[in-house]
Amino acid sequence: MPELMREHAFNKEACLPLSEIKLFRDVEKPEFNERKITEIIKRAEADLPLEVPACPASLYHRFVTDGNRALYEERYFRRRTIALELALAEAYEKKGRFTEKLVDVVWAIMEESSWTVPAHLNMYSPSHGHLGLPAVYDERRLHAIDLFSASTAAILALVYLYDKEELDAYSPVICEKLGYTVRDRQIKPFINCVFHWMGLLGNPVNNWNPWVISNILFTAAVFAEDDYELKFIVGKAAECLDNYTRCLPPDGGCDEGPNYWTVAGAAYFDCLELLYDITGGGFDIYSDPFVKAMCEYESRMYIHGHRFVNYADCPQIVRPDASQLSRMGKKCGSEALVRFGDSLAAFGDGAVDYNCAYRMLRNLITPDHASEISVAAVRTWIPNLKIMCARESENTGRGIFVSMKGGHNAEGHNHVDVGTVIVYKNGNPVLIDPGRGEYTKQTFSSRRYELWYMQSGYHNTVSFGGVDQGIGGAFRSTDEVYDETAGVKMQLREAYPKEAGIVSYTRHTVLENDTVRITDEFELERETETDIHFMTVSDAYIKDGAVYLCEDCVMRFDPRLSAEIEEFPVNDKGVERSWGSPVMRRIHFRAAITKGRFTFEIR
Repeated sequence: MPELMREHAFNKEACLPLSEIKLFRDVEKPEFNERKITEIIKRAEADLPLEVPACPASLYHRFVTDGNRALYEERYFRRRTIALELALAEAYEKKGRFTEKLVDVVWAIMEESSWTVPAHLNMYSPSHGHLGLPAVYDERRLHAIDLFSASTAAILALVYLYDKEELDAYSPVICEKLGYTVRDRQIKPFINCVFHWMGLLGNPVNNWNPWVISNILFTAAVFAEDDYELKFIVGKAAECLDNYTRCLPPDGGCDEGPNYWTVAGAAYFDCLELLYDITGGGFDIYSDPFVKAMCEYESRMYIHGHRFVNYADCPQIVRPDASQLSRMGKKCGSEALVRFGDSLAAFGDGAVDYNCAYRMLRNLITPDHASEISVAAVRTWIPNLKIMCARESENTGRGIFVSMKGGHNAEGHNHVDVGTVIVYKNGNPVLIDPGRGEYTKQTFSSRRYELWYMQSGYHNTVSFGGVDQGIGGAFRSTDEVYDETAGVKMQLREAYPKEAGIVSYTRHTVLENDTVRITDEFELERETETDIHFMTVSDAYIKDGAVYLCEDCVMRFDPRLSAEIEEFPVNDKGVERSWGSPVMRRIHFRAAITKGRFTFEIR
């Protein structure tokens, strides 16, 4: 797809001299969003009596012994959140009351043997990554750049940029060491190495690309040695960014889902804002239609509150930055996106985001414009991703919402879920996608699809004689037809392996007034026990040919189908945390058929 840097003739020579790049140095206190900075100060005050979390080697090593990455990452990320909160609070107040605690946490971060998290070590470590602990680094063996090493460098760049005076007064050693460590661990490897997320070897890339680069650009604007080095970094970054947009579909959609969009499409927008700053406004491509489409994706996947359509590795609750979304809309010329950002602001901000320090700064100077009523588009179709969303009312908190996806089973952060449908009412879940569990070593291994919540058997799909959908890009939907009134219909035969014995299987989903209709039509090679199953997290019961669900929803089904509700433990902290329940329910509708047409009505 488009290579926007090349198409818009980006030239690294347009970079301002380092001394002229402002990066909000000229922003005075009154221009900060008072509500946001007040909340950050409260968080920083709560941090003051806490011990800096310990990050011992034994926790780092757990990833190779039992696959647990969460225990180390929880402490690792908490350090960075504390650093960001203290740095912003001290930068605003300038009273010195957060300085010593900031020194402690920054020092602890610099003392970490590596900023690369355990799950990424073997992929990037110059040596002995499989042993589970960082190796020795020197001139012949450079540090790796992964997602969180880059975001760590950006946090420390923010600390240096806004708190250097206070830290130098405490001890000039701190900022001297800070600058050396960031350059050694991030700037030097970026200049001298090629990592897979850059796409410079012709390989496809994903969210890693803009996510890392947005943090590298901010870090370089603070810590580059001279103007020549800055231009080299910016030029290489621009080349890498074209490798990202080349991998995106023409509709700008993010197959990794709305949660990863916050560090994919949103991170690409961060890069555009940084390039605008670094060039003094000389590089401005916000009006490009592809940029607008990429930014609008998030609004097209919205349900209500902080709930989003959660296909792929996406939890049901996502917290994109409402301030950033409003800025996107204004800069890209999308009134719908401005309105979406204002709607989202009504539900409050997320936590301080250690992933994108520069974005935090931008958001702190963006005024609030929260709307009284949350509104969104009534009908949406994302053609390349084959995702339909439809709602009963523009008011997101009222009425029925339905989404259906096609696509294929090798998408980014893929779950085996072609043809799945989710239903919400009044902004609350009725028929759900279970989403992602807690990340472990297994999550991104050859055993990924042994996890139950990755399998089509635990999505709102169909099993044929116990045969579920296949894994890989060959297993896909075909012949998708979408109409705003008639909904979406697609052929799902190719989503299953041949042993399923499918001649034809179509699913048609439509929202008519206050009723969702899902129609499955089958032609099979032989009589087969067919199981149409739907997932819910709420209590449910069967009575008089209907399933009674939450939000007073009733799901009516064909009497030729036998119905059963299966309750099972989720046995995963991530799934349980996401849905607030240790159990889920799977509703089975079964019939032995060769041919059949069954319609489900939910209202």
